[in-house]
Amino acid sequence: MAASNNKPSFDNLKNQPTTILYLGLISFIIVLMIALPQFRTARNLSNILLRAVPLLAVSFGQTMVLLGAGIDLSVGAVIALSTTVASVSVDKSIIGGIVLVLASGMAVGLINGLGVTILNINPFLMTLGTTIITGGIALYIRPYPGGIIPLEYVDFVLAKVGVFPLTPFILFIVIILLGLILLRKSRFGRHLYAVGGNSDAARLAGINTKFVLTGTYITSGFFAALAGLYMTARICCGDPAVGATYQMDSIAAAVLGGTALTGGRGGMEGTVIGVILLAMLGNIFNLMNFNIYWQNILRGVILVVVVSLSQLRARKLKENYSR
Repeated sequence: MAASNNKPSFDNLKNQPTTILYLGLISFIIVLMIALPQFRTARNLSNILLRAVPLLAVSFGQTMVLLGAGIDLSVGAVIALSTTVASVSVDKSIIGGIVLVLASGMAVGLINGLGVTILNINPFLMTLGTTIITGGIALYIRPYPGGIIPLEYVDFVLAKVGVFPLTPFILFIVIILLGLILLRKSRFGRHLYAVGGNSDAARLAGINTKFVLTGTYITSGFFAALAGLYMTARICCGDPAVGATYQMDSIAAAVLGGTALTGGRGGMEGTVIGVILLAMLGNIFNLMNFNIYWQNILRGVILVVVVSLSQLRARKLKENYSR
């Protein structure tokens, strides 16, 4: 009994490194909000929401995969593929085009899932391969930006009340609710945490681990395709290069929100915080006229720091529980 009492609780350890990063980012944002009056305008806050919606969709899918101790590098390519597929289909039938786009994203996710679970290919290598293939298909469909996007589709996806983006806000809330329900209230979510925490124990407990892990990749593909449909309305065309930054940003948002790269820990609540922080930082950099190269450098630095802290937290947790 005494030995077990000396072990620190998970609740006390899990947020220590991340809290420092949260405080630093929030302090930085507050200072810049004070220094930049244009940040607080209704129009600019609306722009932040518009920026956050696709990142939230992709980051939720990425969170699902990370919870299963995997990773999905193909989300950016799926977004690009989705915009190109939409650019050749929604002008013929909006509903049919939407279904086709979502199906294509889920198909990529299914291929990822089967490669990881059936062929036992490393998730990094598997999704890197599908990234290259999917990106090539997107370039084949639309070698350069173009296509016809119906005005009614754009008006619906980006519907506003004054300067307030109504449909994007509704979509933002719906994604959050779906994430909370799927991860916290569903049987699939409970099984996912079990598989990510210890796949061997989960399998011995009767959980179909291959089904669960494949489901996370299909979900990731679906939400990446949803982000692509949204981006199609924003850019009003199909663009084979539009999703380039989302694979790293989605990982950064999920890990910044407390999702462990080793699986089994994290959730939707933290991912939402990570998405909002990254969206606000990107908006502030634009208001300050930061060169795009510096923005990419800073995004890379944030990702490295976040992943390093996540690994440090996991290592400390393992060391303390192994004593």
